[in-house]
Amino acid sequence: MSNDSVRVPRAQAYVGATVIDATGAQPRPDQTVIVVDRVITAVGPASHVPLPPETVIRDVRGKYLIPGLTDMHVHSESETDDPRHFANLYVANGVTAVREMWGRPRLHQIRRMIESGELLGPRMTIASPLLDGNPALWSDIPDSPIVTVGSRAQARRAVAEAIDGGADFIKVYSRLGQEAYRAVLAEAQLRGITVAGHRSDHVPFPEQIESGQRSFEHLFGGIWPAASSDMDRLEAAMSRIQTAPEFHLGSWIKQVSRIEWEAVASHRPARAASLFERLVAADVAYTPTLAVHAVIDRPESIRLDDERMEYMAPGTPDSWDFLRTEIYCGGHRSPAEAEQHRELYDWRLATVGAMDEAGVRLLAGTDLVGPGLYPGFSLHVELEQLVAAGLTPMRALQCATLEPARFLGREQWAGTVEADRVADLVILDADPMSDIRNTQSIHAVMVDGYHVDQAEREELLATARRIAKGDR
Repeated sequence: MSNDSVRVPRAQAYVGATVIDATGAQPRPDQTVIVVDRVITAVGPASHVPLPPETVIRDVRGKYLIPGLTDMHVHSESETDDPRHFANLYVANGVTAVREMWGRPRLHQIRRMIESGELLGPRMTIASPLLDGNPALWSDIPDSPIVTVGSRAQARRAVAEAIDGGADFIKVYSRLGQEAYRAVLAEAQLRGITVAGHRSDHVPFPEQIESGQRSFEHLFGGIWPAASSDMDRLEAAMSRIQTAPEFHLGSWIKQVSRIEWEAVASHRPARAASLFERLVAADVAYTPTLAVHAVIDRPESIRLDDERMEYMAPGTPDSWDFLRTEIYCGGHRSPAEAEQHRELYDWRLATVGAMDEAGVRLLAGTDLVGPGLYPGFSLHVELEQLVAAGLTPMRALQCATLEPARFLGREQWAGTVEADRVADLVILDADPMSDIRNTQSIHAVMVDGYHVDQAEREELLATARRIAKGDR
């Protein structure tokens, strides 16, 4: 597929939809949205918006029109070599932008294919390789390229090499030591590149909020030790974690979970509120990735008979079983540990709800492609979990539209359905404000002005299924 000017009409109009523009305004029924040369030029009552000459008119009366969705935490890796696999699933699910959280050369190749029109796919923002301490948490997992940083000199070199490699931002990971973490932040600030990723186990979280890191990912250990009445001891416990090979990441998750359990037992809402105020004051975003925490804390929720498995490669069940058993569960969980994790997930939901109420900028992300997660599909699960955490459907929608655009510096041209914004749109058959699960009732998608109707959407899904099975 090519989305060049031959395939994209100069003027298109969606007529009659209820527009949910993601600005926070009330839904507006019977609207016309005009798209000219891939840009929204007008949004208004159907009776008042004139149509440009030779406009392609799309009757969407009874439908709901929202901005294209952004998944702010993905790892678009596939057991197939065909970039259409993930790209098709993103577009078919209305995901028109992604933030790739582990930079690899192949991702830059795919982005060039999308930008040239060779491949239909989402806008991609691509991280550096993971910058971690030694031993790195992924060092004993096959095919996991990382950069270990243990000194100021290594930090300077790692940041410079990431920029030379085309990274849009620097991704930091959990085991960076104090000196390395601060050196990476300093070098990135000097070179004008954003830093995002995990909290460092070796730096108290309140200090990291003002460090210059622009977003924190996941809820692993980050907030709760610092929100405890026993903060100093629990933050020190984070720094004393010693991981064991086979496997470092599984060993780390198991130890962090124990600290989390102690932290929630001594949780102090006033301390948490203070942390949230600091996040707001520093304009730091948080990507809770509830979708992945749901399967880590409740691995029994992973179903291999899920109909979405038809979009995954044949080796997926084996790789998921390995990750679930050896990494997520650290080899084994006792019944008591399993019950603790189920309770921890309820704490995660409550924490996210409190963060939203405090005004913390939240970003919707899934941590694809962990066990139980499906490209494109799982972002809708994340939205559902955000609502379960206490967000309104509008706020949940904004976490996947307006807030990513603001974070990425795109708010003047993306993230909402307004004039002068790029034409990334999703047309729904049902109202997502009455039930956020209706973001899954996709009628059509527009990606950078290219209209994907129901027939083409079905073909995208069919192609993804064929690729997953090894067909081309």
